[in-house]
Amino acid sequence: MSPNNKSKLTTLDEAVSVIQDGQRVGLGGWIFNAQPMALVRALIRKGARDLDLVPAPGSIAPDMLIGAGCARSTACVFISFEQFGLAPHFRRRAEAGTLKVYELDGPGIAGGLRAGICDMPWTAIPDLGTDLPRHTPEHYWPLPSKPGERKMLAAAAIKPDVCLLHAQQADEYGNVQYLATPFFDAMLAQASRHVIVSVDRIVSSDTIRRSNHLTKLPSVMVDAVVEAPYGAHPSASPTLYRADERHLREYVKASADDAAFDAYLARYARGTAAHADYLDALGGSRLAGLAVTESNLG
Repeated sequence: MSPNNKSKLTTLDEAVSVIQDGQRVGLGGWIFNAQPMALVRALIRKGARDLDLVPAPGSIAPDMLIGAGCARSTACVFISFEQFGLAPHFRRRAEAGTLKVYELDGPGIAGGLRAGICDMPWTAIPDLGTDLPRHTPEHYWPLPSKPGERKMLAAAAIKPDVCLLHAQQADEYGNVQYLATPFFDAMLAQASRHVIVSVDRIVSSDTIRRSNHLTKLPSVMVDAVVEAPYGAHPSASPTLYRADERHLREYVKASADDAAFDAYLARYARGTAAHADYLDALGGSRLAGLAVTESNLG
């Protein structure tokens, strides 16, 4: 429970209203899992511009922000659509040179977040022999070493102004529980100045206390929490619902040209004044078919 017993429950639009153009925004989740999509769609409706994105290895969340014209750069390990091909807008903007890409590897983003958490300018990571220091000198530079010592790099601190995360449940005070792996979310939250979390359901503080081992983000780390059922759709919310592969295919198809993508955004982002409108556009039977049950766990 919050030390001050103060509710942090708010709406999607109110939560993202604090995000200013030009800020660095972290995005949680992992590829097609726990992408903070309800918050991303709210950010698109807000008309955000010139954001510097720092996604954990992601997919549709950063790609949609890029395609909607909200981002000017991204520092990332990768943005992938896996079996559906390359991330369409990320690839197109990167190839055109209209999106600045800071290439990172796993140790680089983990080390950068660790430095941000510790309020240090950089932290040491192993030199894996890549050419990243040459391609991303803003983030990597060699550290001096003695003959025979392992070569090390400095990884610059990553400190997002805001991070957007999605988890399965929380209480109104912002004690956030993950019913499966939290991926990089806990590190992103600790490194960020402002933390916004959408959850599929708000539960009582008694429920939180009964299963306190599931609390990965205590209230003190969270600035705003939003109840958004199916808020990770079309990605999965592990243990609750699976990724919607049909919708992901629709997104990739709509991303083939500007007119089709504008129509997609009009239907699913800019044209949905509330999260409930987005769920209505999808349909109840469609969502019910994504729910995790014993018969489809495999």
